[in-house]
Amino acid sequence: MRGRVAGTLTGVIALIAIAAPAGAEVPPDPIQQPGKQAPPDPGSTGSGSGGGGLGTAPAGAPTGRPILTLFNVSPASVVPAAGGTVVRFQVRDRARSVRVRLAFVSLADRRTYRANLGSRRTGRPHSYSWTRKVAPGAYRVRITARNPRGKRAVRSTTMQIAATPAPAQAGAHRFPIAGPYTWGGRDGRFGAARNGHTHQGQDVAADMGTPLVAVTTGTISWRAYQSGGAGHYLVLDSDAEDYNYVYMHLQSGSLLVGKGDRVTIGQHIANVGNSGSSQGPHLHFEVWDGPWYAGGHAVDPYPFLKSWE
Repeated sequence: MRGRVAGTLTGVIALIAIAAPAGAEVPPDPIQQPGKQAPPDPGSTGSGSGGGGLGTAPAGAPTGRPILTLFNVSPASVVPAAGGTVVRFQVRDRARSVRVRLAFVSLADRRTYRANLGSRRTGRPHSYSWTRKVAPGAYRVRITARNPRGKRAVRSTTMQIAATPAPAQAGAHRFPIAGPYTWGGRDGRFGAARNGHTHQGQDVAADMGTPLVAVTTGTISWRAYQSGGAGHYLVLDSDAEDYNYVYMHLQSGSLLVGKGDRVTIGQHIANVGNSGSSQGPHLHFEVWDGPWYAGGHAVDPYPFLKSWE
């Protein structure tokens, strides 16, 4: 018996020696490596290089839950005077429709505002505009989608209701466009969604070459050009207040002032143009509470501009 055991052990050792010759390194077990992942099992159903992450599981996944393939709030920060915020969503599920509810929860006092959107078709985008007047502050927006089998999908995000800034005195300012103009649509408003960012100004359309004037007395703190964005632009630092005023997409060759120049209210400083990333002649006008990109923050220009008309 002992002879047979010894013979068996000798055979096993010989096989190991053949499989792992002297000096060869044995590959580490991926499970034992911190931060490493084992190679995917060819028979697994997990997402591979073509997977899209959250919301990409196929209909009829083992959970049987609906999937929110789209959910966002735009703008993420809104001034009450500028209108409401828009919630966009899309649900994937086996069922043709699901029941959708929204909740807007104040993070300050937990007060909750609910909206029952009823039955919504799956597989297509939907939107809901929330225009209720509420106290300024941070709010959590929660969406719940329930399918006929009682399974739910829940997602949430946050938004900010900003306090309406007090515009500077109308008598100390001029409207920036010295000529006929028209207000842009919803996409031209402060906080509108853009590709990878939000719109930080107000678009006002006017003919190419229409004069632009200084809205107040101050100093030109920036004059520059951005080919893929603002085009030719100027920043006016006001003397009598903490605001910076920004003019973008200016007409090439029309800028009449430079960095460090003093300007007075109503002074002609440039013309309406279409430079940079622009789809037609217009003024993109921004108002910053504090220094432009140096500690300040953008606020909605619309109440200011309306008070200067």
